[in-house]
Amino acid sequence: MPSRMPQQFDVFAQLVATGSIVGCARALDLTPASVIESVNALEDRMGFQLFVATEGRMDLTEAGRKMVDALGQMALEETSLPTRESAPAAATAVTAALAQPTGGADAISPPNDEERLLQPRHFHPQNPGTMTRQEETPAARPEPDQTIVLASHPAIFSHFQEALVAFEQASPDIRIALRLESIDEAGAAHLFDHGLADIAYYYALGEPEHFTSRYAWSERISLFVGEGNALADRDAVAADDLAALDYAALASGNIARVLTERALAEGGLTLGPPVLETDDLYRLMRFIEENHAYCAAYGPTARDVGRMGGIRRLSYAQGLPQIQVRQAVRADRIDDPAVLALSEFLFR
Repeated sequence: MPSRMPQQFDVFAQLVATGSIVGCARALDLTPASVIESVNALEDRMGFQLFVATEGRMDLTEAGRKMVDALGQMALEETSLPTRESAPAAATAVTAALAQPTGGADAISPPNDEERLLQPRHFHPQNPGTMTRQEETPAARPEPDQTIVLASHPAIFSHFQEALVAFEQASPDIRIALRLESIDEAGAAHLFDHGLADIAYYYALGEPEHFTSRYAWSERISLFVGEGNALADRDAVAADDLAALDYAALASGNIARVLTERALAEGGLTLGPPVLETDDLYRLMRFIEENHAYCAAYGPTARDVGRMGGIRRLSYAQGLPQIQVRQAVRADRIDDPAVLALSEFLFR
């Protein structure tokens, strides 16, 4: 039976950290064959090779490194604050792996004979379709008849991850390839225009101009200050109150920052030039706490900032706008039964 998606990401992260199939198996208390099966299933899902075997060591391909970057961004958005008590195993392991080259301290070096023989089917030097040890080959799976490419902002993906697993298990004839990218309306339009995605989940302020989409849910913007700030205990604050404070922001070009500032401006609150620009949330929070500044955030970022000790959420007198999450299907795939079925299954 194919491994579930969460296990596939756990295996991917641990394999990045150890650079070793046997080391990964030991760390996760799995058999080497299970590790191989999970890697194969994840590569089938993504539609590209993630690792290349070199003398028994598993090194990331260029596509694999991009995958690490995408999961690292998800880990930043989900677990960047050190006060968070728990974190997804995959995101934690990927974060650790980013700090060291592939093949960390747990890697087996030099590889023994068992390690040399254990290679996922994609990496066999003579026959990419088979494994060296026939007895460790997983049960054959039917070849999917169709591949659907699903693009999603990493922060949105967690909302329908389990539904995606359920759909995949119920539809073995359909392969789902994931693109985890920080996309807004323009990003979704680019993917559709170039045929790079069939379904997209993205953040937006409203309905797009150039393609059809539908509203899924909203995430309200929040304003934060340090608990020692004079505004922290106010029942409500106004734009003039905020004008007296420094503004700290996410990095320039960050989609979350762009949408937040645009939505606030449309609601009558124009933020001044930031005195700090960073995607390091811990640094951002310490700065607003120590320098009597404020910041704005929504979604998982706002959730984590709100849990940070020493930080208070402001009540804004005029009310704060919301950022929409929208689902869109590429125009030339809208009548495809499988694409329509997946979009409806995830949307419900």
